[in-house]
This record gives sequence, structure tokens and C-alpha cells, in this order.
Amino acid sequence: MASDINKHLERARRHLEKSKLREAVEEYQAVLAEAPAHQEALQALADLYTRLNEPARAAQYYAAQFDRLLEAGDAAKAVAIFARFLRPFPQPPERLMRYGALLQKQNRAPEAIEQFGAAVELFQQQQKDKEALACCEALTRLDPEDSARHVTLGEMAERLGQTDLAAQSYLRAGQLLQAAAAPDQALDYLGRAHRLLPADRTCALLLAAAKLRKGDPQGAVATLEPLASTEKDPAFLALFGETLLQTGRLDQARDVFETFYKEKPGAFPKLFEVAGAYIGAAEDAKASALLTQLTERMRAARKDAELMAEIDRLAAAHPASLALAEACAKIYEQMNRESKYFDVLVRLFDLYFAAGRVKECCETLDRLVDIDAYDFRNQERIAKLQGKADPSFLQNILSRAAKAATISSRTESFVGVGAARDDASPPASEEARTQQALDDLLVQVEIFLQYSLQAKAVERLERIAELFPGAEATNERLQSLYQRANWWPKGAPPKPAPAPPAAPPPPPESAPPSVAATSSAETHRDLAAIAEINRMMYRQPTPREILATTAAEIGKHLRLTRCLLTVGAAGDATQLTAEYFTPDVAAVGAAIPAVMALVSGAGADALGGVDMQASQIPRLREFGLESALAVTLTDKETQAAAGILLVGDAAGRKWKPNESFFLQAVGDQLVLSVNHARLRSLVRLPEAEVPLPQVVVIARGDRRAGVMVDELVGQQEIVVKQFEPVRDALPLFSGATILADGAPALIVDVGSLL
Repeated sequence: MASDINKHLERARRHLEKSKLREAVEEYQAVLAEAPAHQEALQALADLYTRLNEPARAAQYYAAQFDRLLEAGDAAKAVAIFARFLRPFPQPPERLMRYGALLQKQNRAPEAIEQFGAAVELFQQQQKDKEALACCEALTRLDPEDSARHVTLGEMAERLGQTDLAAQSYLRAGQLLQAAAAPDQALDYLGRAHRLLPADRTCALLLAAAKLRKGDPQGAVATLEPLASTEKDPAFLALFGETLLQTGRLDQARDVFETFYKEKPGAFPKLFEVAGAYIGAAEDAKASALLTQLTERMRAARKDAELMAEIDRLAAAHPASLALAEACAKIYEQMNRESKYFDVLVRLFDLYFAAGRVKECCETLDRLVDIDAYDFRNQERIAKLQGKADPSFLQNILSRAAKAATISSRTESFVGVGAARDDASPPASEEARTQQALDDLLVQVEIFLQYSLQAKAVERLERIAELFPGAEATNERLQSLYQRANWWPKGAPPKPAPAPPAAPPPPPESAPPSVAATSSAETHRDLAAIAEINRMMYRQPTPREILATTAAEIGKHLRLTRCLLTVGAAGDATQLTAEYFTPDVAAVGAAIPAVMALVSGAGADALGGVDMQASQIPRLREFGLESALAVTLTDKETQAAAGILLVGDAAGRKWKPNESFFLQAVGDQLVLSVNHARLRSLVRLPEAEVPLPQVVVIARGDRRAGVMVDELVGQQEIVVKQFEPVRDALPLFSGATILADGAPALIVDVGSLL
């Protein structure tokens, strides 16, 4: 038989030499009849039919050659043959599948996907579901981000009874659809996966999370509850606790979160949410007990900062809760947070008064006066309690409370416990309102002079001269301010003298509109806020807390969208920043210096304020602001720029002069407070290592003594000047001298020490 094959091969070669292609084909076919897998014959026939322009018949032999190369492991040649000769002709799905696998190994994903896709269709036509399933699996591996392929694989696997594969495919399809913002479809496929594997934790978690996002916490609880008895995984506990919290099953949620934080200790934010939910459900006793427990645990773990942040967030979310205010007061008192303790006592007094609990009001007022007897609001609280509380108690409180001179006109005077007051006081006259406006401006001048803001004080005096010409003739306080500022109105003598009759006031259009618009009530409110913010500044232990507190209080007082603060030179390692922002906007964070850089490009007005509008500076809109007002902070010792205070509003806003004054006054106090805090921190620094002292031995007769000196400069002869009156009073010193460099020196009588 081998001899016959060789004869046929020899004759085929001779025919090829003579270009007798048909005869050569017959000889090679005879070889294949004897040996169907003969490689030379297969290759020769494929080439001959190609030369004879019969590609379809050539493809049959190339296909056989492709199969033989795969069996021999020669993938490169197999791929080359398929790509060149077999692609134009229909192929059986098995060959397409094998070719796709070769392309997959060569990382030619798009071509492999094409071949596997064609194979799936052919297998399905031939009802070969298992082979089609294998191709679908390959497609999902090649294109894992296509949700439709996962759905197809899941449906096919479900028909074939392969539950695990079907659930896994549906699960992945649901995740992809959820990421593609198709929650309804995602929920459908996640539900199919959970239905196939109801005990699978991953399926249950993903389905419950999808239901929770869809607003169906009850459905999420029903999904997770069957697994709750056995699951202790932190991810499961966190999601299950959240579903219980949203469905109002607070006791169960508390237990679940307790277990969660045992497995994963942290700052317990979810337990604080449970406490807030207890408050919302009017279960004050449970809320107080939980807050007490959390306080003990977090203080034991040295997480005071996190505790304060959570308590502050809870208090801001439930300002009308009396039980929460009581719990916060207890916590702040335990942690010696005097500023926060004072603030919560203020809120407690108002809540007690609204609830008619006079006894608790009195106790709270007593503590408020102990903390800050100079708070002007004490007078208002005393007035509220007249006729309700014990007169002797109120008299005692009144004797302890102090009233700041600059704000004495804010509240009614307390004429005495039990004294009668006029029920109907007449409305303020025009003269009284004018005098009040003048007093407000005088207070502003006094503040500017107190903080060495000479230019601003003169600017205010100029306005007083415009609005109240000749007032210095009858107002000694104004005369004194003119003298302190070393400035007098034009035409007025340097010293007060009987003035001619006052000239008629200028027409309304000559006065700046902003001055006319500034009301006495706004001035009083700003001055009260300045005093309150200053008080809070000096109670903060660190410069960073001073900035954070100041930014928050300014933002709340002026009802701003943002308040940004920087203290220190730009780029300096010691520069401090802080910000306040409303919940509907994002924090600026590291971009604070970029916002402050906008101030340098704008000019300041007479008050030192920089008014910026988004129409002129479009970059403001990048930070959610339509208008902004900034002032430059100045160090009073060096007169150098010490930082920037910037406030902004998301809506268009016309800034008033009194707002510039308010920012300047608070900013000046801020720089002083930060400097003082830094000095306090330096005092508390650990002492440096003390070097060995230098000792000078002094002998007197047979007695010796050592004197420690910082430095031995040298020796020189001096003439001692006696000063008997002083020496008699200070026996330690025996005289004085003047050294060669002109420095005076005291002579210590060391012998008196022996």
C-alpha cells in the first residue's frame, strides 16, 4: 500500500512539472483514497483547486488541513489558513467555535466575538444547546460589560437546568444595568437570580440594595430577613440594619448595628442615626440611653472629635427636641466644652420656657449666668421670667448678671422684681430714632478706634458729619471721638466751641443710599453678633477650631451660601483655612486658595471690602456663587496682610456697608485670637533638654559657695556705685555699675547668701 501511495505521488509530481493540473488532482485524490489524512496530498489538492479557480472545492481541503493542524497543535498556521481561505465560505459551527478559541488565545477579542456569535446561531439552529451555551460563556468572558450577553447566557443556562450559572449571569446583568441607570430592568434580573438561589447571600444583598434604592425598604427587609439568623458578615449587617432603620424597626436596627460595630469598630455613625430616629419617633428615653452609651464607648476609645461631630450633627437635625438638648448639655458638660455647653443651655432655656417648665428655666438661667454673666440676653431671659419665677431668685440672678454698656438699649431695663411697668409704651419719636442712629454710628467709631482702624474711624466720622452736621456742639461723646481720631469736620474749630445754629440737613440724594438704608435694628444685630462671635473665639482651644467656629457663625449670621477663611501667607506651611457651606452645595476644600486668588484681581471700597459679582468675575460660578464680599485681614503689630475673609451667596446680592464693617471687626478679632491661641500652645510645649549649668565657686574665709550662671562673659575691673536707699531695702544687692559698653549692671552681694 505504501508503494502505491509513493507511485501516485511520483506521477502527481510529474504531472505538475508538465502543468497537467487535472491529472495531478486525480493522482492526489488516489493518495487520499489510500490515506485520508495524508498532509501533502491535502495541501496539494487545496493549492491545485485554487490554481484551477475552484475556491469552493479548495476550501474543503483547506478545512481538512485546518483540522489536522489543530490536532497537531500548530495554532499559528491553522489561524492563517482559516483567515485566508475559509472565512469567505460557510463553516460548521464546531470549526467556527475552534477558530474563535484560537483568536481568543491570541487576544483578538473582536474577531473571536464574531466567530462565537456565528457559532451560537448555527448551534441553536441545529438544537445543540450545550455547545451554544459554551459559546455564550466564551462571549461573556470576551465582553463582560455587555448586559445583553449575560441575559442570553442566563436564559439559556436556566433552560438547561444549570441554576448556578443562570443565577450568576442574571446577577451580573443586574449589576451592569444598575450601573447604566436602568433600575427597573436591574431589579428584574436581580430578582430572577434570587429566585433561582434564595439562600445565596450575594444575590440577597444585591437585590435588597436595589430595592432600597428603589424606595422599597419593606421589600429589602423581606429579602434579607430569612438570612439574618446566620449571617454575621459586616456588609450584610450594615445593609440589614439600614433597611430596618428605614422601616422604623428601631430596636432591631439598634441590635444589628451593635453587632456590626463589634465586628467593625468605628465612630458609630449609624447608631447616632438610630438615636435621631428615636427622637423623631418621640422615644426620648431610648434616645438618651443610647447617646449615653455611645458617649461612654467613644470617650473610652479616645474618639472625642468624632463624638463631638456626631452630637453637633444630631443637634442641628433636631433643634426642637428637649430630650436631645438635655442629653447634649450633659455630654458637653462632661467633656468640658464650655462654648458648646453654653450654646445648648441657651437652647434649653428657650425649650423649657416654651414648654412652661419654669423651674428648669430658672436652673438653666442660673448656669448661664455662671458661665457668662455679661451675655446681654440674660436681661431678656430675666424679663421673660418676671411674674412666673420666685422674685428672690430673679433678684439674685440680676445682681450677678452684668450688662454691656454698648448694648444696654437692646432690652427693656429691669426696674426691679415686682415693680410695675407701663403696659403701653408710646412709639419712638423721630427725634429718638435719629438719636439712636447717631449712637449706632458712634459705637462703630469707638470699635474702629479700639482696634486702631484709623482710616475706617475717620470714614465713619465723615458720614456722621454729613448726616448730623453740628452735632459735636451738643454731644460730648462725639467731641471726644473727634479728638481721639484727631479729625474735625470742615469749618469746625479744632477744639469744641459754641457752634452756630446747625445748617439744614443735606438733601436726601446727597447721602449715600447705603447709609440711609442701614437700619438701627441691623446695626444692633451686627454688634450683638460681633460680641457673641468674639466670645466664642476665645473659648476655642486651637487656631483651627477658632477658624472653623468663626466661619460657621459668620455664615449663619449673614445667611450665606459660603464663608471661607485663610490666615497666613499663601503657600506657607502654617497657613490655616476653614470654610462654612450650606448642605445644598459641595465643600471647596483644597480649592480655597484658588477662590481667595480672585480677591487680588478686584479693588476694595472705602471700607476695605471687595465686592465681586459673577457678571464681572465668571469664575465665581465654578464655586456656586453669584456674588461675594471679601476683606483682607491685617496683623495689628506688623500692619502686614494676615489673611482673607470671603463670604458668598448663590443668589445675586447687593452687599451693604454694615456687612463690610461686620466682616472687618470680626476679622480683626480673629487674627488676635489666632495669635493668642498660638502663644498658648507655645507655652504648653515640652521643655527642651537643660544643659549642665556653669558654676562659679566663691570663697569667703573658710566658707565656699557655688553660683550658677548662664554665661561667663569675662573679667573686668569695675567701680561700684553705692545706692544706700535701695540697698537697704534689697539686701541681696550691694551696688551698681556701668559697664564699658554703657550697659548698667547690678552687683549681687553673694556673701549675703552664705
